[in-house]
Amino acid sequence: MNLQAKIDRIDQLSEREKQYWQGFRRENPVLASPYFSYEFAALMARARNDTRVLTLSQNGTLAGFLPFHLSRTGVSRPLGGPLGDHHGLITTTPELDLQTAWKQAGLGVLVYHGALASQGGFAANAETRQSSWVVNMEAGFDAYWEGRRQAEAKSMRNIRARDRKLQAASSDIVYRVEDNRAEALDSLLQIKRAQYAQTRATDVFKGRWARTLIHDLMGVREAGLAGVLSTLEIDGRLAAAHFGMRSQSVLHYWFPVYDPAFSQFSPGLLLFRELARELSMTGITRIDLGPGDFDFKHRLSNDAFDITGGRIASASLSSAALALGNGIDRFAQSLPLGRASHWPGKALRRLDSVVAVRAI
Repeated sequence: MNLQAKIDRIDQLSEREKQYWQGFRRENPVLASPYFSYEFAALMARARNDTRVLTLSQNGTLAGFLPFHLSRTGVSRPLGGPLGDHHGLITTTPELDLQTAWKQAGLGVLVYHGALASQGGFAANAETRQSSWVVNMEAGFDAYWEGRRQAEAKSMRNIRARDRKLQAASSDIVYRVEDNRAEALDSLLQIKRAQYAQTRATDVFKGRWARTLIHDLMGVREAGLAGVLSTLEIDGRLAAAHFGMRSQSVLHYWFPVYDPAFSQFSPGLLLFRELARELSMTGITRIDLGPGDFDFKHRLSNDAFDITGGRIASASLSSAALALGNGIDRFAQSLPLGRASHWPGKALRRLDSVVAVRAI
């Protein structure tokens, strides 16, 4: 089939193209996450002026969309940059030849880390593959929680014990599953950034665009996208909080925090239980926990899907530079230099992280 590709700004899409985007999502349940909504792409475009969409057609018929960030370095990244846990083509034709489309559009390199493994264009260029954890509540919250109680008996007993301990320790316990207070969001971001600093993890909120995105998302209440802030307060203090985003049926579990002073009560897990219970009554049938080898994800998830990381490249200076850097890293690791053999790779990853966060 004849494949055509063009690059557009999000606000340049016609009403017909927007309708196709929405139609692809309705027809393809894999795209139920808020990450794949047109509303999220439009919000990202307001936060970052490098937001673009690769529009694909086959024989003159619209076939798919790939939103991404067109970097000045020539190394593009999927929509959301370091905040983009999941990404992929908005399409009902997952086998579209993304490599050909990328080359035809005259683009350099697309580096991805959380692409849907079910989409052939990403799977064909994958260098890594991992599971992204899911809470499946299609049978309702009670059925999900009972399933976890049977599969993780000790963990669930511990949650019940922590709940009883909290009830005995305080009579001032307030859950807000949909908390609209700006000061509560500010507190969450402050705690999260302090956590990044303490653990020496990349602070994804160093870039102003990321803070802008979260604050803007807090006020969005569209059918395909809404920000959701949930909090637990004990004796008037913020004990745990979570900020995520939802579509009609999927909540993406994004930024959880808790105050270590309340760790004896496992406030983060107690808040998760309440938000899952309450949101299940508003149409949420799935909570995406994202990838990562974290204990709480293993305990809470009852499903998963695969995501891939890799790169799609055409002949360009940026792809050549990236290949050279990776070659230097592999060569250094082959030498008997001890810990020093990993220094080039660490330096490259750190540089890549800074570029992604700063939206360079």
